[in-house]
Amino acid sequence: MRNLANYIIRNSSWFLAILLIAFSISQVFKHNSYQRSVYLTSANKVSGEIYKLSTNVTSFLHLKRDNDKLLKRNAALEQTVQLLKEENLALSRDSSAIEIFTTDSIQPTQFEFIPADVVNISISKFNNYITVDKGTLDGINSNMGVISTEGVVGVVQSVSKHFSVIIPIINPNFRLGAKLKDSDNFGTVAWDGKNANEAQLKEMPKHKTFAVGDTVVTSFSRIFPEGIIMGYTKGMGKSNDDNFNTFNIELATNFHTLKHVLIINDKYHDERTALETNLNR
Repeated sequence: MRNLANYIIRNSSWFLAILLIAFSISQVFKHNSYQRSVYLTSANKVSGEIYKLSTNVTSFLHLKRDNDKLLKRNAALEQTVQLLKEENLALSRDSSAIEIFTTDSIQPTQFEFIPADVVNISISKFNNYITVDKGTLDGINSNMGVISTEGVVGVVQSVSKHFSVIIPIINPNFRLGAKLKDSDNFGTVAWDGKNANEAQLKEMPKHKTFAVGDTVVTSFSRIFPEGIIMGYTKGMGKSNDDNFNTFNIELATNFHTLKHVLIINDKYHDERTALETNLNR
């Protein structure tokens, strides 16, 4: 205590100067409207910047949570789309069965969509792959289809408890049945290994005409619902068979910015596969 008192006495002139300066400044702002307005404006600006920084930090910390919510919402919306497609197909088959319905009255779809985050991705190699943060503990198995909010991504190849590796469209081992939208003719989408933004729609009948920008969608598949967007036609490609055409397509999914995916669980996949396998014995 004595040391504190001695310190204050030794530096009393400095403390007195600080008090006088503070008092003088307060009097200037108190009795001069211009200086007071400048002070208030500066104080508001500083506090505004502080609040802005605080808001940005809080938003960043909540970004992961918000992304997870959006992914789950996208999965729910995609499942609703499939429900409506199935109901529309049923109604179109039986025009006499038209009735008022809601999504609550529709029978559960065969497809379930499981959201996942991309934790690693290769797009510059020949045998490209994608790793996501969901595995067998989340209900993921090999040979499940994978899409983004833009279109088809690929197929699950291998799975551990917490991770899955996906073979994307931009891998030469990927093959998937596809067709031009509103067309009955179907072919196969594959990748020639040259451009991560393009693939090829092969084995299309020679007589099939197309226009640049035509939508390419999934056709018959064990793992994808029919009608999922794959890309858009850009022009004629090189074909190795004179009886068929090959179209170059711009892929709907942008692999350079891919962060999140939806993995498709087809509840009837095993049943259908077992049935078709028995036919080949």
